[in-house]
Amino acid sequence: MKNYITPSIVAFILVIAFILAGCTSKTNQTTTTATTTTTNQSVKTTVTPDECSTINNLINGYESGFNSIKTDKVNNKFTNQWRTNTHIIGATCTVTLNKSEQASYQCLTPVNTQTQTVKSHQKLAKQLRQCLTKTGWFESQKETVSSIYSTFVLDTKTPVITLSTNQEGNGFTTRFEIAPPLGL
Repeated sequence: MKNYITPSIVAFILVIAFILAGCTSKTNQTTTTATTTTTNQSVKTTVTPDECSTINNLINGYESGFNSIKTDKVNNKFTNQWRTNTHIIGATCTVTLNKSEQASYQCLTPVNTQTQTVKSHQKLAKQLRQCLTKTGWFESQKETVSSIYSTFVLDTKTPVITLSTNQEGNGFTTRFEIAPPLGL
């Protein structure tokens, strides 16, 4: 009898990899359309349909190290990091190069209340799902008492998208990240 790797086995492996990536990846998140007020700042909380093209452009920008959205370099002797002109969520987004010279795009936003944080995370995850699943992306989601992780994966060659919301001190932080593919 010949041994074949079936598509269901490959899907299972990708699901496990997504779960592991979502559980260990620190991501930066912010959202876009409906706004909430956090510490007197307007914070994006949803992605509009027009922003599907922004997400697709970011995914496509991975290959070039997100060069088209980099602005000024962050003064940090420990990492290669740039601020960006594109913000999926919040007002703080960066591009970081890891030791292997692989780029990742991260956004971060603080939110004061758990109720608003959970609603914002679920709304953004739903909109990302609408943008990505129609092109074959798979989503895994994990919730704990103090965190929610939504991870989107297409294959082992395409960057991974992670949306995470975590309790930090007395508040919460949502992160959005486009990171190197699982196969690298």
